[in-house]
Amino acid sequence: MKEVTFFRKARLDLRYSQEEIADRMGISRTAYVKLENGITRVISDSVLRFSSATGIPLRQIIDACYPEGDGSRLREEADTEARIKALRDEYEDRLERKSSEIEGLKAVVSAQQRTIDAQQGMLDMYARQSGKND
Repeated sequence: MKEVTFFRKARLDLRYSQEEIADRMGISRTAYVKLENGITRVISDSVLRFSSATGIPLRQIIDACYPEGDGSRLREEADTEARIKALRDEYEDRLERKSSEIEGLKAVVSAQQRTIDAQQGMLDMYARQSGKND
């Protein structure tokens, strides 16, 4: 089975133990060993968890595990997952930029409020002085 070779090779290349990969995937070591040895079938959830645990792109795992034609549903899921991740990253970048803009605007408003307060204080002082002169 291609996935057996891929999972084991990827794990060893990354210098992870079976226990480390299992922990990172959120499954037992026994479940991971069965996956690595081809005892349990590779399903989309396992592929997603392995990708997340190792940082290996989902599409790369699917292409390594399934010959052309097989795994088309998983390939579609991988493509969708990649698009979702790209959109999420773009959203987080925009959110960070907007948050920075808001902080800058808050600083401007605060400075303007201090200027208004100072000018109001001067007007009050002039009003008191002109009232004394009458």
